[in-house]
Amino acid sequence: MLTLLRIITTLSGLGLLLVGVIWWLQPATAAEILGASLLDGTGRSTQIGDSGAFFVGAGGLLALGAIRNHAALVISGGLLVGLVIPGRVLSATTHGGAWTPDEIAGECIVLILALLTAAAIRQQNAQSVFR
Repeated sequence: MLTLLRIITTLSGLGLLLVGVIWWLQPATAAEILGASLLDGTGRSTQIGDSGAFFVGAGGLLALGAIRNHAALVISGGLLVGLVIPGRVLSATTHGGAWTPDEIAGECIVLILALLTAAAIRQQNAQSVFR
């Protein structure tokens, strides 16, 4: 089971990492993938820099943690993705943003996957201490 979780987590992380690289190299494509508009001026600089960093960071933590069997890295990447959820809810309820239930569901899945993978890694590491 752990092997499957690690593979899925690694692939999820690599997917996020790829989106981040696309933000840096082809921002119009990244915006289109995410259903967003590419901003202008300072907003564009912030959008490309922050979005690229977020996706590369979260994806890198998930993938590296799963590959290296390191629970804290997996949790860190999963929590970054999970923190997008309250931002989306606040955007929709307070700031006039659109409801994005499909995206929220995807972020919940990544968060749950990260929590399950990290727990399985910790369990395996605890068992190996007693062998």
